[in-house]
Amino acid sequence: MTAEHTNQSRRRFLQGVLISLGAGLSQGFIGENALAAALSYRITPDGEPHQAKVLSDEQLKLLKRVCNTIIPATETPGAGDIGVHGFIDHQLYHCYDLNAHTRMRAILSVIETSSLRIYGHSFEQLNGEKQVVHLTRLETAARPFTEQQRADFKQLKGLVCFGYYTSETGASKELVYQAYPGGFKGQVAYSGQPGYGSLAYY
Repeated sequence: MTAEHTNQSRRRFLQGVLISLGAGLSQGFIGENALAAALSYRITPDGEPHQAKVLSDEQLKLLKRVCNTIIPATETPGAGDIGVHGFIDHQLYHCYDLNAHTRMRAILSVIETSSLRIYGHSFEQLNGEKQVVHLTRLETAARPFTEQQRADFKQLKGLVCFGYYTSETGASKELVYQAYPGGFKGQVAYSGQPGYGSLAYY
C-alpha cells in the first residue's frame, strides 16, 4: 500500500469519525484544512512538552486539565493524557483565525478566573467533582457564565472530541464496534452437538 493510499484511507476514516460524532461538531471540523492539519500532527514523546503556538504554556497546562475533565481516564487514558491539548493548539494555529484564537484564550481565562472567584482556588487545584460541576455550569450558561461563553466552550469541547477520537487511542480503543453492546451472553445451554434446522426438509 502506497503512502498516498494510506493517507487517503486515514482521511476517509477521520471524516467518518467526525460525522459519526454528530451535531456536537461544527462543519468546520471536517473541512480539508482541518483534516490535513490533523493528519500532520505528531504527538510529542513522553516528557517533551508541546511547543505552544497560540496558547501560553500556562494555558496549555490548564487546557490539559480541562481535556481530562471532559474525557477522563477510564480503561483508556484521558484526553489530556494523550496530548489533546497540544493537538488543539496545533489546530488553532493552522486552521483558525485570530478571532478564534482570542476566543479560545478568553474561555480558558474565564474557566480559571471564575474558579478562583467561586472556590478560592485555581481550576487545577479543585478536586475532580468540583471541576465537573464548574464546567457543567459553563456548559449550561448558569450564573456567572454567559451564552457567548457557553458557545465558546462548546467549540472547545468540539476540538477536544476531534482530537481524542481521531487519535490512535480514541479511534482504536474507544470507537470499537460491538454488535451487542456490553457483549452477548447466551442463556440456552449448548451440548456441543451441531443442530441443523434445515434437515427436516430433506
